[in-house]
Amino acid sequence: MNEKFYSLKKEKQDTMINGAMEVFAKSGYRHASTDEMVKVCGVSKGLWFHYFESKTGLYSFMASYALKYAMLEFNMRTMKEGMDYFDLRYDMEICKTIMMNKYPYLPLFLISICEENDEDVQEVLKDPLARYREDMSELMLTADYGRLLDHEDRVLLTDMVDHTIDALMKEGYRTAAFPKERYLDSVRKHLRALKKLL
Repeated sequence: MNEKFYSLKKEKQDTMINGAMEVFAKSGYRHASTDEMVKVCGVSKGLWFHYFESKTGLYSFMASYALKYAMLEFNMRTMKEGMDYFDLRYDMEICKTIMMNKYPYLPLFLISICEENDEDVQEVLKDPLARYREDMSELMLTADYGRLLDHEDRVLLTDMVDHTIDALMKEGYRTAAFPKERYLDSVRKHLRALKKLL
């Protein structure tokens, strides 16, 4: 935990978190620059390094923060034992759009973290990412998969849905303002079509 950073006013914390998330989400670890973060959120470069000793330390903090925050929100807003798998996945996407109200680039940053392959941050991502994936698996186990009894089929289904939703999410971020309603409508249609096929 970064005690120095948490001693800042919440508004300043959120400004810095949003700036870092946006730059890391759009550029990935290697190509993200603190100069860009300074432009995005108007906080001096010196202030970044007062609270975070290095770019790796900053990324590690932001990734851990984002993963924990998202999982907490998913558990608070979506966890209903025995819920239809497709309804659960749709509720999770509603939850992501709600998270965007506070952290606009959080969903894109989550995708970026899961896809990150830079060797400089592999070690620092290992534990928080493993916890996140384990927590997500537990959440998915609460769902009703209907006639999909085989574990391997459930894993493949989740893989297909993840890839589809990630693609739709990335597409939404290519617009000037993320189109939440259109995004959710598109997710609903894709999930409905997949459910019919199964």
